[in-house]
Parts: sequence; structure tokens; C-alpha cells
Amino acid sequence: MDGKSGFLKTVPLKARIIFLLGIFFLFCTMGIAGDMSEMGREPTARYILMTLLISTFAIVYAAAGVTMRGQSWKVMVPLCLVEFFLINFLHRWFPSRPYLNVMNAEEVAQLDNRLQWDTIGIIAATVLGYVCFVYASITEGRRYFRAHAEIALAQEIHQVLVPTIDTKLGEFAFYGTSSPSGEVGGDLIDVAGTAESWVAYLADVSGHGVAPGLVMGMAKSASRMLLSSGAGSEVLMPRLNEVLYPLKKPDMFITFCFVASNGDGLRVGLAGHPSMLQFSARTGEVTEIECANMPLGIVPEGEFATSEVSAESGTLFALYTDGFLEAANKAGEEYGVKRLSVELQRHGMKPLEEICKEVKESVARHGAQFDDQSLLLIRKM
Repeated sequence: MDGKSGFLKTVPLKARIIFLLGIFFLFCTMGIAGDMSEMGREPTARYILMTLLISTFAIVYAAAGVTMRGQSWKVMVPLCLVEFFLINFLHRWFPSRPYLNVMNAEEVAQLDNRLQWDTIGIIAATVLGYVCFVYASITEGRRYFRAHAEIALAQEIHQVLVPTIDTKLGEFAFYGTSSPSGEVGGDLIDVAGTAESWVAYLADVSGHGVAPGLVMGMAKSASRMLLSSGAGSEVLMPRLNEVLYPLKKPDMFITFCFVASNGDGLRVGLAGHPSMLQFSARTGEVTEIECANMPLGIVPEGEFATSEVSAESGTLFALYTDGFLEAANKAGEEYGVKRLSVELQRHGMKPLEEICKEVKESVARHGAQFDDQSLLLIRKM
């Protein structure tokens, strides 16, 4: 949804109408006050048309300001000129009656009666406008706080589903964190299994907000269920793809990567995900591990290739989401995988928590965060 027009679309139609009525009644007072300044000499037709004209244009100005924001002047300036032209036209077409130098008792009574009705009209229009604004504010306030409470609950659930990982299984140590760009993120990091057989994986659901967060929760549930049923890592991505495909919106997809151990060796797999990085403690070199698979959820079923990798003592695997790579500086340069590789080379021998901290600080220095950022480190001890 376009942020410039999205605000009004999220407000219920009834609240929008009442809010605009509040503007209408508020600016009605300007038309009525105009009649008072004319001391009742304004023709009735001009009185009504002027009041409607000022109030209607006020509604249009408000709508333009909300929908177009910083670009609203492109509409407001021409409208202001049109309004000025119409006001002058009405004054010429319906000229005011001349002043009376001498007024009899009946004319004084008529003037007094008209000014009294003008006063009542101003008071009534002000009260009605105020009531409309209060109603719209209370209605939207309640809706906002209800939505805010639901988002806060979703944020708590997200923190439960994606906690910081700091554990050891057999001869491997794991550390990972996930930082959503908003209240609820669509990234997932997880480690499941035993010292003899485990899978460490990372998923990134497309989009931002609550919807990707829900799909992320389903991805974790499905992954845990598949792994607990004894399914090997070779079938993890195909089975997960079949489960998630019908449970999401058509335009959503999930990138996925994992490292798995079954006691005999290590197996890795990637589905539309940025390359995995492998740091060698012996040589100090960083290599990229890639796998040409499409993301999960694109098609209802398909084959997803995996490969075996070797690891010696001190070898470090880095699984990350594109939120790190796409952080851009003021010049528009993205952080990129090369800078990430340099950070791993520089800090690859440090404890996993320190490596994670150094990488995140390096990315933060480079540019602001616009996407979820998740990092999962795996080291063979």
C-alpha cells in the first residue's frame, strides 16, 4: 500500500465521512460570519452558495493534504485560485444590498433577527463540527489502541519464536540473533536436534510486518514438525515448500538456508537465499557456498538440491539475511557480501557473540536498517 494514500484507506468509511463533516461544519462559520460582516445585506442565494463553497473547498484541501502530503501544494494552489475566482464571481453576480442610512423599526427588527440567526448558525456549526471531530477521534483512538495491543502481542510472540540462540550441540557451537526492522519481523533462526543429529536453519519471509511474521511462525512449526518426524535434511526444503505454499499470499515467498549434521558429515542447502559464508580458521580465508534453488513457496512442489561440505576445527559458517547486505550509505552503496566477508576474516577467531556484535556494528556504521537483519553463526570446536 502506498504510504501517501494508505492512511485514508485504513480508516473506516463512516469515520472518514464524519471527520469530513466536522471540517464542513467548522468552515460553515466563515460563510455565516461573512453575512454578519455585511450586516445582513448579503443576498440569500450568495449567502448559501458562499457557505457551501468555503466548506466544500476546505474538505478538498484536507483530503489533498492527507493523501498527497508534501506534494499537496500541487493541488492546493490551483484550487485556491479557483476558489478565489468563484468567490469574486459570486460577489459580482449577487451584489450586496446598499447600506440604509435610515432604518425604520421593522427593518431594525429584521436585521436583528437575521444577526441572531447568524449567531445561532455559528454556534450550531461549531458544536456540530466539534462533535464530529470528537467522535472520529474517539473511534479512531479506540481502533488504534486495539491494533497497537494486537501488534504488541504479535511482537511478544515473535520474541518467543525467534529468541537469541546461544547453545552447543556435540562439537559445534551456535550463536544467532534476529533484529526486525519494525515491531514484527519475518526472519527466522533456529537450531533443532541432538548432539548426534541437528539442523541449524535461517528463513526470510518476503515483506514486512505482521503477515510475514505469521508465515514465519508457520515455517518454524512446520520445520520442527518435519525434523521431529525423522525427516532427513535432504527432504527438509521440498517438504517445507509443500506445506507453506498454500498457507500464504500468492505474492509471498520464503528464502531458506540450513546446515545439518547427521554424525557422518555436514550438509548444506539454500533456496533463493544469499550465499552462505565459510571461514577457515587455518587459512583465514572466507568462501561463499551457493546453491541454485528457487525460494520456497513459488511453486507447489519441486526439487531442491543440497550438497556436502567439510569442516575442520575452528571452521565458521555464517548464515544471514539480505537485510545486512542491502543496508545502504548516503551514497547509495549497499553493504554487500564482500564487506561481510572482510568482517568475518577480521573477527573470525573471536567468540561467536563478539563476531555477531562486530558485524552488526559494522553494518550499522555503513547505513540505516530498512529490512530485518538476522545472523546465525556455527563453529566447529
